[in-house]
Amino acid sequence: MITRKPLREQAYHEILERVHRGDLAPGTRVKDSTLAGQLGVSRTPVREALLQLAREGVLDADMGRGFRVTGLDPHEMREVGGILSALESLALRCSPDIPPDVLSRLTEIDHQLIQTRGDVDRIVALEEEWHRILVAGCPNQRLRHMLASLWQVPRRYMRAYLRDARRVSLSTQHHARVIEALRRNDRETAATRISHYWERGIEELSSWMAR
Repeated sequence: MITRKPLREQAYHEILERVHRGDLAPGTRVKDSTLAGQLGVSRTPVREALLQLAREGVLDADMGRGFRVTGLDPHEMREVGGILSALESLALRCSPDIPPDVLSRLTEIDHQLIQTRGDVDRIVALEEEWHRILVAGCPNQRLRHMLASLWQVPRRYMRAYLRDARRVSLSTQHHARVIEALRRNDRETAATRISHYWERGIEELSSWMAR
């Protein structure tokens, strides 16, 4: 059965993509009437999309003044990174043994990351895909949804960091250590290494923003 995505969902993804591309930079005021005209839809689905993005932390909602793209804040990155560290480790501990084909897919993504240089959008997309596949077997659906929603935050910071710091690629060293533990069916060690991954990432991003 062929279904069309609701206009709210289409508007949500379009606005989010504009934020990720940098078309809507941090601090930019966002007007629902302007976006509605640009997207060719009424203000209602745009307003609903903006409210959802505000709930996810992508936008700030100013009472009576509309919306503004959330600025980069070291406190936010440390706060959300700490939550992701705990929840991703929990999801991995709750997961059944990860089958060989999934481990092969994780390794394949690492190879693609190594080969992808200078393409910020693809690097961030591959990094997020790696983490999504890592916990895809977690039976707790609510936990997976929470992780997917929280990824909105590091995605913005990673894009800004890679562009500003002129990084052409991401290291897959921590990925490899997690995969190595999972091949031994040692999920506890893998979960601990995921926590270390986030701690190092938060430290690196915090140092960059403190310059």
